Amino acid sequence: MANSWTLTVLVLLSIFIARSQTRVSQEQIFISGSDVTLRCGNLTSVKWNELIYIIWNISLQDKKCRVGVSPKLDDTCNDGKKLENTADGVSLFIPKISIEDEGLYFCDLSYKGGSYALNVSVSVTNVSTKQDSENNQRIAVCNSKYKMKAPTLHWEPAVNFSSSSVKKLDRFFMLENKVYLPENLNISELTCVATYTSKSGSVQHKSTLLLTGSQNSDPPSPWKNIAISVGSACFVLVALAVVYKLRRKIYDLSALKMLCCKSKTSTPAEDRPVQPVDVEEVEPYASYIQRVNSIYNSSAELFNA
Repeated sequence: MANSWTLTVLVLLSIFIARSQTRVSQEQIFISGSDVTLRCGNLTSVKWNELIYIIWNISLQDKKCRVGVSPKLDDTCNDGKKLENTADGVSLFIPKISIEDEGLYFCDLSYKGGSYALNVSVSVTNVSTKQDSENNQRIAVCNSKYKMKAPTLHWEPAVNFSSSSVKKLDRFFMLENKVYLPENLNISELTCVATYTSKSGSVQHKSTLLLTGSQNSDPPSPWKNIAISVGSACFVLVALAVVYKLRRKIYDLSALKMLCCKSKTSTPAEDRPVQPVDVEEVEPYASYIQRVNSIYNSSAELFNA
């Protein structure tokens, strides 16, 4: 085990002594939310099996970490950054880059044919727009967050009465540009353009703002007002007609209900069955006395016999 370790150290030292090393510095700007691939220079011919080690030392504003292979995978960032082995070589992949990823990226690469070192200063654009009001006047606001280098802001189309200011946030700076919108402004949208400059060139990031509440909108057509009035009158008439129809139906239903109930509770006299008349109930009182006397006489004759 000790002999193997010694041999490995000797091989590495011989490579370090014999190799030619190149150090390069770059500055790159990326648009927030995009997927970013950082390459350790232009060494696209370096393959994974030719690597001795590759390490990205990353210095951000709130932390320092590294991602690499030396020879085992080493990742202390734990934020989605990872090494990728593609046909174009080995690179560092940053998903959905944000202003939190701004900082210095130092790549140290060693392979069988030599070594390479790269310093990359990474900046991320961040632009947003909104419409606001101030003293009852409309204003368009453009904000850009940054950590290291402030961008320049301008509006398209160009408008007057703009002002810029810088605010210090927790870990960022905020560049704000406000433009006061005149009453006679005859456009429906404004675009804020943020320009980020670097040694390798410049990058522009745009944010478009749709304007609302314009004071110079065309006056409404008189025919439109007439059409609205006629339509409202027709709606009222139709509503009244519907209410009248409903009331008539309710009245008819109520009358029908009353008629049905009356026919059920009171039966006509001619439809009633004729009750038999008891003779005793209509016989005069004298007839009753005569009958009693007849019975009494019959009883006396029977007794005398």
